[in-house]
Amino acid sequence: MTMTRYLTRAAAIVALCGGFSTHALAEDQCNYTAQCKNEFGPQATDCANSQSLFSVCMCGSQPCGQNVPTDPAPDNSQPVPGFIQAQDYHRYSDTTAQNLGGQYRDDGVDIQNTADNGGQYNVGWTAANEWLEFDINVLQAGNYTAKVRVASQPGGGLYTLEVDGQTRGNAASVGATGGWQSWQTQEIALGNLSAGAHTLRVQIQAGNFNINWVELAQDSGTPSTPMIGRFDPAQDLLLANFDSRPDPDDIHTVAAVGTILSDSRFSAVNYHAVAGAYGTQGGTFIEADHLFNIAFGANRWSDAHTDYAGALNTVYQKASGVLNNGGDIWIQEAGQSDFSADLVRRVKQNMGAINTNARIHVIQHSEWNQDKTTPADLTYVRNNTDYQKISDGNSRGNGTPGFNSSDTSQWSRVLNHSRVGAIWTEAKRVADYSIDHHPGWKNPNIQNGGMDFSDTVEDTWIFGFNHLNNHVDFFDEFL
Repeated sequence: MTMTRYLTRAAAIVALCGGFSTHALAEDQCNYTAQCKNEFGPQATDCANSQSLFSVCMCGSQPCGQNVPTDPAPDNSQPVPGFIQAQDYHRYSDTTAQNLGGQYRDDGVDIQNTADNGGQYNVGWTAANEWLEFDINVLQAGNYTAKVRVASQPGGGLYTLEVDGQTRGNAASVGATGGWQSWQTQEIALGNLSAGAHTLRVQIQAGNFNINWVELAQDSGTPSTPMIGRFDPAQDLLLANFDSRPDPDDIHTVAAVGTILSDSRFSAVNYHAVAGAYGTQGGTFIEADHLFNIAFGANRWSDAHTDYAGALNTVYQKASGVLNNGGDIWIQEAGQSDFSADLVRRVKQNMGAINTNARIHVIQHSEWNQDKTTPADLTYVRNNTDYQKISDGNSRGNGTPGFNSSDTSQWSRVLNHSRVGAIWTEAKRVADYSIDHHPGWKNPNIQNGGMDFSDTVEDTWIFGFNHLNNHVDFFDEFL
């Protein structure tokens, strides 16, 4: 394995840790993610600190320019429950520059042929502080156990498993198994995994052992996950669609939805967000990649503005997996229904047995959004889904909360909140920039320093919090 290397612009970017600050970044690389993609390719995911003098291009969770294995990179995240072959890592860190085993991949991870059943190769020549990371997709929330296949001639190995950067279970020691190809299976309790995307890391504390595979198995007797309003976190998917054009109310809504999902009561919710789910309206698309990254996670949103086909493919793969496993799709339509119509068309084309009228729920609150949907697409989703138009979230006393206000009193509360302060800080920056620099309609409450996350009423309707009255009630409930 080769140790993960640093930036090609190391002289310019001193460090990047925790949040982004003017002390951490030393040059203005970009204003938009598209500029990063032009320079670093499709692996670029964000222009962090965009449109400032201290921006930096990000590739996943790291600044672009680091060595990441691409030959041959697995195409998709690993489904869980299931087996994960050690050699099919997505990221790694290693202490040697070459593949000492000479097999399978042309990077620094040491891979050799194995005599064990259940895989042609194993990772070997392990050493302290090396690690392998895997992108996983948990299909059903529950308690999980990891079964790890290991072998060692001398013994003395030690490793831990991490999920999303947090160690799960106890460290596992690897004793002498009788030879480098004499294999044993060890078990580590991982505890609860929520449905959706996660990162699994095998962190090596002491080496001299081989790894063939890891199996993540759901524990028998896992207690059922209770419903959250109309949503079943054990099997359903929340699809949060945002047009982000031209009204920055979507930007505040991203922060509000991120606030809900970061609440521990929603830890089992499987979700995915889409930016650029717009219809026939004009105006400027508000790019907010960094906001989407910190609100939802870099692997849990898609950019339909930049890559419509890619976003549709990603969302279809997630939706089809949920539908095949008995779950429903709940679409928070904080935009127009053009994207949703194409998703439903794909489902009906490829999954003819699925009753989309019963299993796909489209929740829309805005008459303006309906008017700006391509008419044929609006008719299609109305005829082929459980389409529900609820009351508008811009006013109170109509059956849904009112999350649109010129009141400025809540900003200090949210900007300084330990859990979601960074999300709201970025949302305010992006929305204010849009008001100041983008031509066209100006959201009056945002322009006057207030808040507008009116599209969030679709989430409070889905999750059963329709009793809230206004934005103050919202923060009282979810902070």
